Amino acid sequence: MGIDPWVAGSMAALAPLIAMLSALINPLFSRLSKKPWRTSFIFSEVILLINAYLTFTVAYYVFEKGDVLVYMFSGFPPPIGIAYEIDRLNSFVGLLIGLIFPVINITSYRYLGEVVRRSEWYYTLLLGLEAGLLGIVYTSDLFNLFVMLSLTCIVAYAYTAYPRKHGGSPDTVIKYGLIGTVGLVMYFIAVILLYSGLGTLSMADIASKTLGLNIFHTMGIAIDTKSVLTLFLALAIWAIMIEAAIFPHHFWLPDTYSSMPLVVTALMAGVVEAVYAYVMIRLIYTVVGLEYSRTILYILLILGSLNIVVGGYLTAIAKDIRRLIAYTTILDMGYIVIGIGIGSTLGLSATLYYILCHAIVKPLLFISITPLEMAGLTSVERVAGVARKEPFIGLGLIVGGLSVIGIPPFNIFFARLRLFQAVLEARLYPVVPVLILGSILALVGFKRLWLSMYRSMDRDVEHRIKALPETIFTISLLVVATVVSGILFTMLETHLLNPISAYMLSGDGRRMYVEKAYELFKLIYSR
Repeated sequence: MGIDPWVAGSMAALAPLIAMLSALINPLFSRLSKKPWRTSFIFSEVILLINAYLTFTVAYYVFEKGDVLVYMFSGFPPPIGIAYEIDRLNSFVGLLIGLIFPVINITSYRYLGEVVRRSEWYYTLLLGLEAGLLGIVYTSDLFNLFVMLSLTCIVAYAYTAYPRKHGGSPDTVIKYGLIGTVGLVMYFIAVILLYSGLGTLSMADIASKTLGLNIFHTMGIAIDTKSVLTLFLALAIWAIMIEAAIFPHHFWLPDTYSSMPLVVTALMAGVVEAVYAYVMIRLIYTVVGLEYSRTILYILLILGSLNIVVGGYLTAIAKDIRRLIAYTTILDMGYIVIGIGIGSTLGLSATLYYILCHAIVKPLLFISITPLEMAGLTSVERVAGVARKEPFIGLGLIVGGLSVIGIPPFNIFFARLRLFQAVLEARLYPVVPVLILGSILALVGFKRLWLSMYRSMDRDVEHRIKALPETIFTISLLVVATVVSGILFTMLETHLLNPISAYMLSGDGRRMYVEKAYELFKLIYSR
């Protein structure tokens, strides 16, 4: 596939732009039809498939050429203007976004009429969510990152308040809005401090300073660069941990995930959490660098361990199925944060694979319970016999649960295996029992659910539960992805994960990220 780098960069810039423009057009376009929600579904699915192609093409180019793409906006290169800079790391995460969104959106077709109000605004928000996430992933400007974070959070708040027939509380919206806003404000303060201290918000420019290059010749008021970078990183990572529900900021997640439409919850747990993990990796490994981040890494190890313990305990005692799966999100984010905190090539490779698994397994679990929500049944004790009535519900919850527990050949097993090896390699022996404890607690929680699902048939349940064809299709697709990604782990590790982690941990990778931006800067200003 011979692709010009300018074309590939333009594709990266087009993906979030198309999603955003489509979100604005959708309400007007859908009014041309007698059934706006149906037109909106078709329109949004087409746009999501287009973006799947664009993100795939961008990722293919980056991995095939081993290159870094830079796309500048309005003719101003970094550090003067906002730019997108796409390397192996964010092309991988962007591809996950591009592939997961259209798959999950299929489930919404008839689900909306059963659980939430049918409205074209649902799909407007969905396209806005994808635009925000792609913008977060592709941008190389810290202020533009703030803008895209704000867009993502606003859409999430709107979905939390979205009208539903079962459950939902205004208090949840207020709580989520307040805690999310605190995180955004904290990140904004971090950006202000960094800009005043270093005189730049370009990720490439900041990385050049930490590498001792300072080739862009920007200057702030700070005398001690290290202190500014350390303070910025502490505040920025803290802000992202609030948005990602990392202990002790995990309390908002169960209520929020219980209030959103399940299709959106699947995306929030599988994709949005992965994007927040990406932001932490980008800030630590590329922007600031490991040499300035050692204290933050130790803190991540501690908080990740607490996430596993708290999330695992809550999973083990959960009485509501939605909350049980939400608690496993807290649990799994603990493993991901530990992987980031290890700060090694093996640890980062395990983390990236965990992000891939998380983006598949969490949507599988949430989509599997959509028939239960449509019937108004979410209690673990009230779903007796559902797996006998609808085998695909049982299949999704068993395969997803076994993966979360860490049973081979399902994908998360291999992620935890590599994470376990990375912990031993780094001699972080106190973390070992925590990794094991998380699997044990997850087993306790899912065992209760599975026993209930296969108990004697409840006649009331038998008449109310029905899995829709699009739900069955999505569950089948995600089950296959869960199994196949586990079976092909070695191939994925060799050809995808290890090249990314080696690039991120090598000084050459950071230098390439800086030099590609500087080449564009010289090209524009040497004329």
